[in-house]
Formats: sequence, C-alpha cells, structure tokens
Amino acid sequence: MSSAKGLRASGFVIFRKVCNQIEYLLLQTSYGSHHWTPPKGHVDPGESDLETALRETEEETGLTKTDLCILADFNKTIQYVVRGKPKTAVYLLAELIKHNTPVKLSEEHQRFKWALLDEACELVEHQSLQEVLKVCSAFLHQYHT
Repeated sequence: MSSAKGLRASGFVIFRKVCNQIEYLLLQTSYGSHHWTPPKGHVDPGESDLETALRETEEETGLTKTDLCILADFNKTIQYVVRGKPKTAVYLLAELIKHNTPVKLSEEHQRFKWALLDEACELVEHQSLQEVLKVCSAFLHQYHT
C-alpha cells in the first residue's frame, strides 16, 4: 500500500513451545542480503493488518489460520526507512498449535529456522526487529506461561 505515508507491511511473529521453551520462526530471504525475518508482506488496498498477516504467512510458509492461535491482544508497530522511503511494519503474534506442523517455503525464502530468543535476535540484524522479538518474549512470559 503506497501512499504519502509510505509503505505498510504486516506479518506474524510465530512461536511454538517445545520442552517448555519458546522458539520463534524466522525465514531467510532468497534475495538481497539474505536477511532473516518473520513472515510479512505489503498490505494490499482494503486489507486489514490481520488479513495481510494471514495471507503473507500462508504464501511464505504454507501455514494457515487453522495452524495458528492468534493472540489478539498483541500488536507491535515499527517504522524504518527502505531505499529512502518510510515504511511501517505491524507485527501480530501467533502460536503454532501443533509444534511439528511442517513449514513449506515459497520462492521468496531459501531457509527457515526455529530459534530461541537470543539466537533469533542474532539472526535478525535490525535493532527494531530485535526489539519486536524481545517485546513478544516479555509479553509471552508475562501473560502466557
């Protein structure tokens, strides 16, 4: 969605609980600098952030709404600049219901990884995205453990 406000994207920070530990799903892009990111993409005209997050997650990972438990009371927005233009990214939070559900990558990504918070923060290079992961972790430890 391009406008005077810049670009807007939305996605999910997807987590699963394995052996009482929380792992986060990260995808490595198959283009550019091969950076790591949660599934997200551009909001299409008329789409809500939730609709975009669901569509992009299914396109990029094969995971559908029925695979996820969406935590409706979480929303974290970050703003940054891409190629000289302002961009807003909204992250919602969702738990993978069955922790062994397979991830099926699209051509946009070459690898995926389930990572604990420290490793996830090392993989994502942008400080604003590291902050999103830390806020998710704090939220989960406060409300959902």
